[in-house]
Amino acid sequence: MQKTLLTLIIATTLAFANQVTPAQHTQGKGMHKKMHKPFLITGRMPHLTKLVMQHWNELNLSDDQKAKLTEIRKATMGAVKSLKPQIMKLEKEVAQAAKAGEKPENLKAKVDQIAKLKAEATMAHLKCIYNTKNVLTPEQLAKLTK
Repeated sequence: MQKTLLTLIIATTLAFANQVTPAQHTQGKGMHKKMHKPFLITGRMPHLTKLVMQHWNELNLSDDQKAKLTEIRKATMGAVKSLKPQIMKLEKEVAQAAKAGEKPENLKAKVDQIAKLKAEATMAHLKCIYNTKNVLTPEQLAKLTK
Protein backbone atom coordinates (compact mmCIF):
# COMPACT_ATOMS: atom_id res chain seq x y z
CA MET A 1 0.00 0.00 0.00
CA GLN A 2 2.77 2.44 0.97
CA LYS A 3 4.75 1.55 -2.16
CA THR A 4 1.70 2.22 -4.36
CA LEU A 5 1.05 5.53 -2.59
CA LEU A 6 4.69 6.57 -2.97
CA THR A 7 4.63 5.66 -6.66
CA LEU A 8 1.46 7.72 -7.12
CA ILE A 9 3.00 10.72 -5.34
CA ILE A 10 6.18 10.54 -7.43
CA ALA A 11 4.20 10.17 -10.68
CA THR A 12 1.97 13.13 -9.78
CA THR A 13 4.96 15.26 -8.81
CA LEU A 14 6.71 14.49 -12.10
CA ALA A 15 3.56 15.21 -14.09
CA PHE A 16 3.15 18.60 -12.46
CA ALA A 17 6.85 19.40 -12.72
CA ASN A 18 6.44 19.67 -16.50
CA GLN A 19 3.34 21.86 -16.30
CA VAL A 20 3.69 25.59 -16.89
CA THR A 21 1.63 27.69 -14.53
CA PRO A 22 0.18 31.06 -15.57
CA ALA A 23 2.74 32.78 -13.34
CA GLN A 24 5.58 31.01 -15.16
CA HIS A 25 4.38 32.36 -18.50
CA THR A 26 5.61 35.79 -17.46
CA GLN A 27 8.55 34.83 -15.27
CA GLY A 28 12.03 33.91 -16.34
CA LYS A 29 13.44 34.97 -19.66
CA GLY A 30 14.03 31.43 -20.92
CA MET A 31 10.47 30.29 -20.23
CA HIS A 32 9.03 33.51 -21.63
CA LYS A 33 10.96 33.22 -24.87
CA LYS A 34 9.98 29.60 -25.44
CA MET A 35 6.32 30.09 -24.65
CA HIS A 36 5.47 33.37 -26.34
CA LYS A 37 7.32 33.71 -29.61
CA PRO A 38 4.62 34.44 -32.17
CA PHE A 39 6.92 33.81 -35.14
CA LEU A 40 7.50 30.86 -37.45
CA ILE A 41 11.26 31.43 -37.34
CA THR A 42 12.70 31.93 -33.87
CA GLY A 43 16.21 32.58 -32.68
CA ARG A 44 17.66 32.98 -36.17
CA MET A 45 16.79 36.56 -37.05
CA PRO A 46 17.88 39.68 -35.20
CA HIS A 47 15.43 41.95 -33.42
CA LEU A 48 17.08 45.01 -34.91
CA THR A 49 14.80 47.68 -33.51
CA LYS A 50 15.33 46.24 -30.03
CA LEU A 51 19.08 46.42 -30.59
CA VAL A 52 18.72 49.96 -31.91
CA MET A 53 16.85 50.97 -28.76
CA GLN A 54 19.54 49.39 -26.57
CA HIS A 55 22.30 51.25 -28.44
CA TRP A 56 20.36 54.41 -29.32
CA ASN A 57 22.96 56.84 -27.96
CA GLU A 58 25.98 54.96 -29.29
CA LEU A 59 24.78 54.95 -32.90
CA ASN A 60 24.85 58.74 -33.43
CA LEU A 61 21.50 58.64 -35.18
CA SER A 62 20.23 61.67 -37.06
CA ASP A 63 16.85 63.13 -36.15
CA ASP A 64 15.46 61.71 -39.41
CA GLN A 65 16.79 58.24 -38.58
CA LYS A 66 15.37 58.43 -35.06
CA ALA A 67 11.92 59.31 -36.41
CA LYS A 68 11.98 56.55 -39.03
CA LEU A 69 13.28 53.91 -36.62
CA THR A 70 10.69 54.86 -34.02
CA GLU A 71 7.93 54.47 -36.62
CA ILE A 72 9.31 51.10 -37.76
CA ARG A 73 9.36 49.86 -34.17
CA LYS A 74 5.84 51.13 -33.44
CA ALA A 75 4.46 49.50 -36.60
CA THR A 76 6.20 46.19 -35.92
CA MET A 77 5.32 46.03 -32.25
CA GLY A 78 1.72 47.00 -33.01
CA ALA A 79 1.37 44.26 -35.61
CA VAL A 80 2.95 41.57 -33.44
CA LYS A 81 1.11 42.61 -30.28
CA SER A 82 -2.22 42.34 -32.06
CA LEU A 83 -1.41 38.85 -33.36
CA LYS A 84 0.15 37.40 -30.23
CA PRO A 85 -3.03 37.07 -28.11
CA GLN A 86 -4.87 35.45 -31.02
CA ILE A 87 -2.05 32.95 -31.48
CA MET A 88 -1.84 32.16 -27.78
CA LYS A 89 -5.62 31.64 -27.52
CA LEU A 90 -5.69 29.25 -30.47
CA GLU A 91 -2.61 27.36 -29.25
CA LYS A 92 -4.23 26.90 -25.86
CA GLU A 93 -7.45 25.65 -27.46
CA VAL A 94 -5.59 23.16 -29.65
CA ALA A 95 -3.45 21.92 -26.78
CA GLN A 96 -6.47 21.44 -24.53
CA ALA A 97 -8.42 19.68 -27.26
CA ALA A 98 -5.47 17.39 -28.02
CA LYS A 99 -5.11 16.50 -24.36
CA ALA A 100 -8.83 15.77 -24.24
CA GLY A 101 -8.45 13.30 -27.12
CA GLU A 102 -9.83 15.37 -29.99
CA LYS A 103 -9.14 13.93 -33.44
CA PRO A 104 -6.33 15.75 -35.29
CA GLU A 105 -8.52 16.36 -38.33
CA ASN A 106 -10.94 18.27 -36.09
CA LEU A 107 -8.12 20.59 -35.03
CA LYS A 108 -6.76 21.26 -38.52
CA ALA A 109 -8.65 24.54 -39.06
CA LYS A 110 -7.26 26.00 -35.83
CA VAL A 111 -3.75 24.77 -36.60
CA ASP A 112 -4.00 26.36 -40.05
CA GLN A 113 -5.15 29.62 -38.45
CA ILE A 114 -2.20 29.53 -36.03
CA ALA A 115 0.15 29.00 -38.97
CA LYS A 116 -1.43 31.91 -40.86
CA LEU A 117 -1.12 34.26 -37.87
CA LYS A 118 2.47 33.19 -37.18
CA ALA A 119 3.32 33.73 -40.86
CA GLU A 120 1.86 37.23 -40.60
CA ALA A 121 3.96 37.96 -37.49
CA THR A 122 7.05 36.59 -39.23
CA MET A 123 6.44 38.83 -42.23
CA ALA A 124 6.14 41.84 -39.89
CA HIS A 125 9.50 40.84 -38.40
CA LEU A 126 11.09 40.47 -41.85
CA LYS A 127 9.76 43.88 -42.92
CA CYS A 128 11.14 45.36 -39.72
CA ILE A 129 14.60 43.95 -40.40
CA TYR A 130 14.55 45.14 -44.00
CA ASN A 131 13.27 48.63 -43.19
CA THR A 132 15.65 49.08 -40.26
CA LYS A 133 18.63 48.08 -42.39
CA ASN A 134 17.57 50.64 -44.99
CA VAL A 135 17.53 53.44 -42.41
CA LEU A 136 20.90 52.67 -40.81
CA THR A 137 24.24 53.41 -42.38
CA PRO A 138 26.59 50.47 -43.00
CA GLU A 139 28.70 51.65 -40.05
CA GLN A 140 25.70 51.82 -37.69
CA LEU A 141 24.53 48.41 -38.81
CA ALA A 142 28.02 46.98 -38.24
CA LYS A 143 27.95 48.32 -34.65
CA LEU A 144 24.68 46.51 -34.01
CA THR A 145 25.63 43.19 -35.54
CA LYS A 146 29.17 42.84 -34.21
